[in-house]
Amino acid sequence: MSVEKNYLVTGANRGLGLEFTKQILQAGHNVYAACRNTNDIDDLNRFSAKFKDSLIIVKLDINDHDSILELNRNLRDVSIDVMINNAGIIGPLPYFENTFKQHYGTIDYDVWADVFKTNLFGPVKMAETFLDQIEKGQDKKMVFISSVVGSIADDHQKAFAYATSKTALNKSVALMADILKEREVKVLAMCPGYVKTRMNGGGANLEPKESIEGMLKQIEKLDLESSGSFVRYNGEKINW
Repeated sequence: MSVEKNYLVTGANRGLGLEFTKQILQAGHNVYAACRNTNDIDDLNRFSAKFKDSLIIVKLDINDHDSILELNRNLRDVSIDVMINNAGIIGPLPYFENTFKQHYGTIDYDVWADVFKTNLFGPVKMAETFLDQIEKGQDKKMVFISSVVGSIADDHQKAFAYATSKTALNKSVALMADILKEREVKVLAMCPGYVKTRMNGGGANLEPKESIEGMLKQIEKLDLESSGSFVRYNGEKINW
């Protein structure tokens, strides 16, 4: 029988975050499901009846550092085994109608700043702020949902804002791995694959269920030796 663990999942009310929450609850663990808009949680509420004692819905705006600090205060006595920094944006939606804002020559620098704020500053602030709770946990793991578009070697997407935000996040994960190793905190950057969610730009070929099943396996395998890695949902290593 598996030991009950505490997970903190950001962006938990839809897409990958919702599927993470579902599968973690089904495995018998507790989830602190963080959502920016707690009025938009119909899908999460469907889990409440079955998992009323293990699903805790909490409010968090990843772009607001005061919101991060407030959640930290509310969870100050909670030990967190795994924190999954899932919340992120690709840029203005619908994607194809706004993609020019991320293309060289027509870059919208306000968009670039917004994407960095959500995809980089928010997750790193979470990692700094919740370190004490992570250290109290048994697993001591921080996970960051990245993307292969952040790989300088393997991908050449022209979306400046999104691609560079993930590159910067990957570097931050590598830095944290070195800094936190002495404290036995493990960190991991993962690409979920091209998943069928509202955030994809079209042509996605992977179901959320398969992606999350794979990522949870990688999280389970994460140890100090592999801390700082950048892998796909299926365990394949991605070149930086």
